[in-house]
Amino acid sequence: MRRAITKKQSKASFILELVVLVLAVGGLMGFLLSTDLFDFPKPEGWVQKSILIGGVLVMGIVALGLHELGHLLAGLGQGFQFQLFVVGPLGIKREDDRIKVYLNKDLGAFGGMAATSPVTDDPANARKFARLILAGPLASVVFGGLLLGASLLVPTPFNILLFTGGAISLAVFLATTIPSQTGMFFTDRKRYQRLTTPGKDQEVELALLRIMGRYAQDNSYRNVALQDIETMAADDLPFIQFFGLFNLLAWQQEMRGTMDAATQEQYQALAPEMPKAMVAGLDKELERMRGEG
Repeated sequence: MRRAITKKQSKASFILELVVLVLAVGGLMGFLLSTDLFDFPKPEGWVQKSILIGGVLVMGIVALGLHELGHLLAGLGQGFQFQLFVVGPLGIKREDDRIKVYLNKDLGAFGGMAATSPVTDDPANARKFARLILAGPLASVVFGGLLLGASLLVPTPFNILLFTGGAISLAVFLATTIPSQTGMFFTDRKRYQRLTTPGKDQEVELALLRIMGRYAQDNSYRNVALQDIETMAADDLPFIQFFGLFNLLAWQQEMRGTMDAATQEQYQALAPEMPKAMVAGLDKELERMRGEG
């Protein structure tokens, strides 16, 4: 039986995880900066300083992008279909079975997002997805170490830029493994735990994978089990519930030719809590289905 978690317990857990994260990142940066190995000369002149200022911003985006690229390549390497890659202002997405490059204006997605989805309802999807989840933090650790090592081989200000990128990559690793959530989204560590630990959370994660896999077979809900959709729509977490309600509306439209008014009200009530770009994309898909109905 799943133990109920009160808001007070949840808040206390979040604060504890945040404190641990701050201490871990602070300790990491303090150690790196106190090491003689990384005692770089300061940049001289406006050219070096300009390169440093602009480069630090770029390296921050690169570090975040490398993390998401780890997720993306792990998914593609296991046969999943590309859906989305966003980092900073760069956006790449699948739209109408075509790959589209666009300017990302959603600040909430600037930190990076990547998505691939299974194309079959394979029992091995859970194991594949678990590998995909681990690939992000692993990429951050590997690239963080490589960038720190490379910083010892180049002159100022490029050594400082590579050092910054490496430090940010290691900080991203800590940020995606110590807390349970960042905003409404689960961190990689928590998602992996949900997927591999028996219980209600695992049932929700597996239901999501079955929905994506069966829908991708023929871009239709005819093979998608209504029970899997209802499992997500009944979850107590708003983000999962919202995605479940979207799939329920889409299933209703395709299988019954109309969307239930009560389900639409639930969906619209949760929409303001979700990222605007995501809501816009899902709304567009529902409108397309209505037009075809």
